[in-house]
Amino acid sequence: MRTDEQADFDVEVLADKTVEKLGIAAGQVIWIWANVYSLDLIEALAFRIRARGAFWTLRLTSEPLLRRIGLEVPEPYLSLIPEHEIRWLDDMDAIIEVRDHPPTIPDVPLPRRRAMGAEWLALIETAARKGVRRLMVFNPTAALASAYQLPLDELRRRFWQAVNTDCGLLNRQQEKFQKLLQGTQDVHITSPAGTDLRLRVDQRPVWVDTDSIPYGEAYVAPHEESANGLAVINKAFFRGRLVENFRLTFSAGRVVDASAPSPDDTQAWQEVMAASNGDKDVIAELGIGVNPGVIEPIGNISLDEKIGGSVHIAVGMNDRFGGKNKSNLHQDFVILKPTVRFDGKVVIENGAFKA
Repeated sequence: MRTDEQADFDVEVLADKTVEKLGIAAGQVIWIWANVYSLDLIEALAFRIRARGAFWTLRLTSEPLLRRIGLEVPEPYLSLIPEHEIRWLDDMDAIIEVRDHPPTIPDVPLPRRRAMGAEWLALIETAARKGVRRLMVFNPTAALASAYQLPLDELRRRFWQAVNTDCGLLNRQQEKFQKLLQGTQDVHITSPAGTDLRLRVDQRPVWVDTDSIPYGEAYVAPHEESANGLAVINKAFFRGRLVENFRLTFSAGRVVDASAPSPDDTQAWQEVMAASNGDKDVIAELGIGVNPGVIEPIGNISLDEKIGGSVHIAVGMNDRFGGKNKSNLHQDFVILKPTVRFDGKVVIENGAFKA
């Protein structure tokens, strides 16, 4: 008989894992956020929630609807905050946010897409403030497979491999790097692609990944003025496109130069910056990926940042996890095969754990 670890992808098993991770109890109210691509998962989740004596409600959207809103709704209405849903959060115990479709919307200009995100930002910030737990669940749908140019079976295989990694191992690795980072002041990252970046992380809270499926990282908000040097991103993804060998130069924490081999790719990044606000170009995050079931980036940060032996940095928002940056942008970049030194001691060498 095959175990879950050997079985093919199954939304019923994914729903079991989701409900178990949340520890749903009788009387709770769970808010599911998803796209119509996940109707089978929604049904599986809703049944299990009710079977535990809890209740569910749904925030449902579709790509055609998002595209129509993005193209046709008057601009002043795009960034309106749904105050009624903000009030609903008082009654919610948890949110299950299903990641089942790409973040880009065809033909919708980036500034309008950013405006549309205002309601999501308002909801997650309010949920965090009210202590409503938010669990992010990656669902390998046909829409995501198409966006990442992978056969659906291959995307599901990679996802299941990440989900079914030994949880005890993941927990130990996360906690190990959490403790290491808590005792570290200076971080130095190099890579075969040319990365040579220094950060400072002392006196900042260090977090482990407890609210995503799959999971596997430890992360911290570096001091915002501390990033200096060059980060070379083997495979960057923004605006729905793959950009290889993307280079970010930091000085006193801020990106002072960003370039790609193709002028069109550099222009795409400049458009992201132009459509973003606040501390959009300031260092925001340092993360250590510890999931050995994730091997290579596909373009979805829910998987990519978990790659075992990788590091990721981000620019933009970090005030929700111990930093000072406020922005409508949080852009992650994964650095592959890094060598990482904590206060001069090698903890990762060419992508292999040494600590």
